[in-house]
Amino acid sequence: MVFAETSSSDIVGTRLTLDEYRAIEQTSPERHEYRNGEIITMSGGSEA
Repeated sequence: MVFAETSSSDIVGTRLTLDEYRAIEQTSPERHEYRNGEIITMSGGSEA
């Protein structure tokens, strides 16, 4: 699995399966959205 970071807010890379996304999301300090196999960093939000 390889990611190329284009900016601090969006991650663009290879298409991921839903299971791969879930595994990454469990350990990530940031929240992401899964769209058609791509992970997009969610903007805003708070610790709560």
